[in-house]
Amino acid sequence: MIHPPVMHSVMTRPSRSLSLSLRSLWAAAGLTLGLLLSPGAAQAHAGHDHAKPAATVPGKAGSAPQAKAAPSAPTWEAATPRVPDVQVRDQTGKLLRFNTDLVKGRKVAINFIFTSCTSVCSPMTATFRAVQQELKARKRDDVHLISVSVDPLTDTPETLAAFGRKFGAEAGWTFVTGSRKSIDDILKAFAIGTGDPDDHAPLVYLSDESGRTWTRSSGLAAPLAIVDRLVGSSTQARDGADRPATTQKVSTAPATDQTTRQKLGAEWFTNLPVRTQTGNTVRFYDDLLKDRVVVLNSFFASCKEVCSPMTHNLAKVQQQLADKSMSNVHLVSVSVDPVNDTPEVLRGYASRHSVRPGWTFVTGKKENVDWVLHKLGLYEDSKDEHTAILWVGNERTGLWMKMHAMSPPSAIMNAIRKAQNDRGA
Repeated sequence: MIHPPVMHSVMTRPSRSLSLSLRSLWAAAGLTLGLLLSPGAAQAHAGHDHAKPAATVPGKAGSAPQAKAAPSAPTWEAATPRVPDVQVRDQTGKLLRFNTDLVKGRKVAINFIFTSCTSVCSPMTATFRAVQQELKARKRDDVHLISVSVDPLTDTPETLAAFGRKFGAEAGWTFVTGSRKSIDDILKAFAIGTGDPDDHAPLVYLSDESGRTWTRSSGLAAPLAIVDRLVGSSTQARDGADRPATTQKVSTAPATDQTTRQKLGAEWFTNLPVRTQTGNTVRFYDDLLKDRVVVLNSFFASCKEVCSPMTHNLAKVQQQLADKSMSNVHLVSVSVDPVNDTPEVLRGYASRHSVRPGWTFVTGKKENVDWVLHKLGLYEDSKDEHTAILWVGNERTGLWMKMHAMSPPSAIMNAIRKAQNDRGA
């Protein structure tokens, strides 16, 4: 059995905090991710473990465990699932046999998600989107992607179809739901877990056409590592054409140089053009994240519930940063309503909350902002359902922590210090 790289949980009594740590969002490239989740106000949309922890250690309320170094490449382990031929439905509502119609005789990649998930499922689905685009670039139409819902009672075909559209899923990518028993049979075969959807293991399984050679790894492995594992390195593409340097190798070597790390960071977080409250157009990764310690959240200006209290809370954090001369920490708030949140509207919102320099409010073309939110795991169909989640991270070292945006400013400051003091693996 493998577990997703370096995932640990810390839990004390129910009245205290739950924390978790994950450092392998871009394991194949040497980038790392850490997550810190703290329970907060009643309206919080909490994140999820999505794997059984490898170990538990005592922790203090509001504290984050020290993240460990991720491996320089995804660990691929041989697997022997006995694929059940149960009846399922795809995102169009079509009845299928899971093995006969989707797996048997095909080269496949399978992951496990659910649409109401507020943490790892969106990054895993974005990874599959990147895998599909890379396969398309290599003219490999012989690989089929399968995303199995671990929450079939909620995830109807219509729900899965909408979820797939959010990520630009194309032909050759099937989203699977079905009866509770059918899905449980699949989850048991792939050792995913059949209990609470929040506890399912974020794994990806790969198989060749014979169905005899299965491997598995973290569902957050780098897209190019997954593609290379499926079809060989890009220089061995089926059409024999030489591939550009940008798509040739990010497979299993650690990112030892800054240029490679930044290229991968731009690919993951996106480097799309967005606009700030000043009206300037900036690149999301290059201008707002690269080499910075950052605090990220989502909001919208006309929100009548948590947004103003959340922004007021972060204004207190910014005040404490100024008091402690931590001017290198940058705050970024991304609007979930970019159509209405123009730069002028955001400028007024920032003014009402006494925002200081060093805090950027982001809007722009809806398709660009939506994709940024997808990549951060913050996208929701309805702006009123947006999450009150905060990311605190050190982009240079790859340490990222996740917590509730209404956590006490002192707890947020503790997370910022951890990010600022992180020296990487």
